[in-house]
Amino acid sequence: MTEEEQLQPPNQLPGNKPQGGIKIVGINLAVFVGYTLLSLLTDGGVIAGLLMVAQVIVCIILSLYFRKWSWFLGGLLVLVIGFSTCVAMIRI
Repeated sequence: MTEEEQLQPPNQLPGNKPQGGIKIVGINLAVFVGYTLLSLLTDGGVIAGLLMVAQVIVCIILSLYFRKWSWFLGGLLVLVIGFSTCVAMIRI
């Protein structure tokens, strides 16, 4: 058995890497899309903005707590996409 195989967890194959980070980003974006669509249907743009800010703050706090960049990346993507969505809604 090689040294690399010994370092792998028993339930993980040597060529596979855990995909936990991309799941965190995907779930953050799915939640963002959910309340954005809900606010567009109910004409609640201010509520969507407040929820976006709250989600970004929670993501930053969780990134510091768990020490994972994926939480920070999820929050950053929500912030960038949310800001551009807000600007697009104002122009329409």
